[in-house]
Amino acid sequence: MPLRQDGFVTFVEKSPAAISVAENEQIPQEISYKVFSYNHHSMKGNLQEKKNTILKLAELLEAKRPQLSKVDSGFCNDLFYLFNNLNLRHNNIDPSMKGKFKQAVAEMSPEELEHWYDETYQMCLLAFLRLEQEERKIEVDKLKSRIEGI
Repeated sequence: MPLRQDGFVTFVEKSPAAISVAENEQIPQEISYKVFSYNHHSMKGNLQEKKNTILKLAELLEAKRPQLSKVDSGFCNDLFYLFNNLNLRHNNIDPSMKGKFKQAVAEMSPEELEHWYDETYQMCLLAFLRLEQEERKIEVDKLKSRIEGI
């Protein structure tokens, strides 16, 4: 959404979480643009590009999986379940892929699959924010100890 003032045009992202994650030091520059553009109207229906973005985020989160699991193991398990069972990391729609095939995923319409990709993307954003908060909590705990004289 553009915002005009004093001859300048500023574009305001629909998702403050996307801005925060895209600007996070854990996100390489070449991926940050993909984080921003995921929700752009031109991406609607582009399952392959959405899948590519999610896979890049999943790769970054894989390295942080133990830390994320420590923060919230249930959330972490759900997120990695989606990575592994929504035809993202594995071919879950080919019946010949024994052990990977998921009938329910194979039967999803493109619209339903896109919905679940979008939910997975939102969970990726939340994962990065939760990891950032975990680091912030350490500093807050230090400040609390200093204030309380402990």
